[in-house]
Amino acid sequence: MKINQPAVVFGLFETGLGVARALGRKGVQVIGVDHKKDIGWYSKYVRPLKCPNPLENEKAFLRWVSNNFSRDHDIPVFFTGDDFLYPFSKNREALREYFRFNLPEHKKLEQIADKYSQYLLAKKAGLNVPQTWLIDNASQIKEGNFPDDCWPLIIKGREVNSWRKIYGGTKKGFKVNDFHELGKLIKPALEQNLSIIAQEIIEGPDTNHFKYSAYRTDSGKILAEFCLQKIRQNPIRFGIGSVVKSIKKPALLKSGRQLFENIDYQGIGSAEFKLDEKDGKLKLIELNPRYWQQNTLAETCGINFPFLNYQDLLEKEPSHNLSTYRLGVKWVNIYMDFKSFLDYKKEGEITFPQWLQSLSGPKVFSDYALDDPIPGLWEIRFGKRILKLPQWIAKNARQKTHLRKLQIKNQAHV
Repeated sequence: MKINQPAVVFGLFETGLGVARALGRKGVQVIGVDHKKDIGWYSKYVRPLKCPNPLENEKAFLRWVSNNFSRDHDIPVFFTGDDFLYPFSKNREALREYFRFNLPEHKKLEQIADKYSQYLLAKKAGLNVPQTWLIDNASQIKEGNFPDDCWPLIIKGREVNSWRKIYGGTKKGFKVNDFHELGKLIKPALEQNLSIIAQEIIEGPDTNHFKYSAYRTDSGKILAEFCLQKIRQNPIRFGIGSVVKSIKKPALLKSGRQLFENIDYQGIGSAEFKLDEKDGKLKLIELNPRYWQQNTLAETCGINFPFLNYQDLLEKEPSHNLSTYRLGVKWVNIYMDFKSFLDYKKEGEITFPQWLQSLSGPKVFSDYALDDPIPGLWEIRFGKRILKLPQWIAKNARQKTHLRKLQIKNQAHV
């Protein structure tokens, strides 16, 4: 099927690759935009364009848009990364001349981007949320500010892009066990005027993490929703799902709908919850107002969110079933998951045969697809990464040994 109106996908990481494939398989011409050559750049479904980094030079990005797109073409756009979503939203009135999009109002996006404001927003919506504290300066790290039974806590950046500049893109947070660790770990952030949130840790296995994803129209109708469960994540405990599985969980559907409806959310979004075994309640961990990394899983299971999004933007009725999808299908990022396996194995939670068995059954890979093989081959650098795997394992083991020695040394000085 050929469709005349193209679509633009901003961000060509795995998330963008999944969105582009879902659209391309429906006959939509996909223009992929990024400020670097990432995995989606090499997809047969993508016509790639390189742009200025909007976080580094917003004006240059806006000029680039005006030079590469025509006004009044109303091209549907899709966001797969925060580095495009927030600069775009901030300039939405100017960009509306070129594109069609369905986003929450900018003020609400700012509330969601600010993790402390998101916490307050979720509480107001009646969601169960972990107890959270805001830390703007070292003077707030006092015993009287934290209950005795709140430890351990996880610390995160109040705003994700600033956090990544200091701690990197894969480290979502740090576990701290007391005031000493809290002050020590957030010192680099506070020295650079980065606000921190400290949040109650919901204890329990990583399989207690669930995600609710949905698309809601600007009139408030939920057109499709999807549930998944994390099997493993990387880094373990506080990371990104490296293997996830499609499920249906009534309590998760109820909590997700309550969140989206009570904050009057619109567009695509995903909310992560964790089951608190102490009270049996799902607690909201975070809401992301864009496509999620494992969006290919929903398409594989029968719900093509990007094409549904595309049809809604062009004011067309959805052309596929939105109420049912396949259960028990897995999404696998084999590279992230192998790293996770080594850490879970070290904790005594899994053996190599158990890891292999956990990857069995129906699945879709994060990068490789029979109808679009080049991105998967590029990801392994056409075999070079596999040949270097023994070297990587040895290097990883040396780094962990060095970190353990440092930790022991630091503890000795306390």
